[in-house]
Amino acid sequence: MSTHFDPVPLVGTGVDPVADIEDWLASPPVRALVEAFARTDQDHELARDLAARKGDATERLARLDVFTRRWDTRRGRERNLADDLPVRPELQQLVRAAAEALGLCGGTRLRYGHYEHVLVLGGLIRACLARTAYAAHLIRTGRVTAGSVTALGGHRPFVGDEFELAALAGAPELGEEYEALDFGTRRAFGLQTPESVAGEESELPGGTWAVRTYRTPGRLPVRVVAAPSSRPQRRRADTADSYAFFAERVAELEPGDRLLLVTTALHVPAQHATAVRMLQLPFAVEVDTVGIEPSRAPEPARRPSGATACLLEIRSTVRALAELHAALR
Repeated sequence: MSTHFDPVPLVGTGVDPVADIEDWLASPPVRALVEAFARTDQDHELARDLAARKGDATERLARLDVFTRRWDTRRGRERNLADDLPVRPELQQLVRAAAEALGLCGGTRLRYGHYEHVLVLGGLIRACLARTAYAAHLIRTGRVTAGSVTALGGHRPFVGDEFELAALAGAPELGEEYEALDFGTRRAFGLQTPESVAGEESELPGGTWAVRTYRTPGRLPVRVVAAPSSRPQRRRADTADSYAFFAERVAELEPGDRLLLVTTALHVPAQHATAVRMLQLPFAVEVDTVGIEPSRAPEPARRPSGATACLLEIRSTVRALAELHAALR
């Protein structure tokens, strides 16, 4: 069983996103994972069909989505509450090699020196601290310049170890994602009082939104945004909702604008595919997505990603690619 694969290009970085998706589905690491976790003759048939590019890509993505349900230990919960999969040591090596080849372990590059918009994606408190710090590092060290910075998150109550991590970070008063993202952004960029505050509160689970606007000492505009959900009665905002709110209510995107998304390496493929669907296609902008370098992650944000985390995010990538493929069709 191979534990080394050549890198697979990130979907959406080639000339044709449809061809990118086809190449991703037929790639050796994806096929190897299907073979390694196959239980039935149908599973082995799926691996063969992926290799042969047999049938419509929509069908193959749907079959792969069903296949990856066996990796879903979240069951609707946050990532830090997911159970660990019982993965044998030799399979752990395979999963790690596949994750590296598929871009979940770093190595994404910055194509440009200037971006009109830098977007920092929120998440669990580790992400809120690490990603904002990394975005500030990129700008402070001159690796990129930016027209504006926007931290994108939502109103999500803390769960699990997030309360403990907030206390370790020196902010025991924090209890939800948006406040953690605001805390991380202010600390990373040296911000004081916001220039303006806007928003709307709602009793619906995903109806509340907020925008705080700051300026750095160098006058760079920095916003911290909690986006509303596209299904406010049922759930909180997801990544696609955050992108849509940014494009429609926060920024004035122009064709050809360059956007840099800052996230964690593990989430680059899925969040980039969603950005291609929600930002690049409808607004004719260019999108780069960079994952934080593990050595740059401040404690307690630094945490290794095991086989379970990688498999969960590969499943997320499959679902993001299915939505992107539908939009392209």
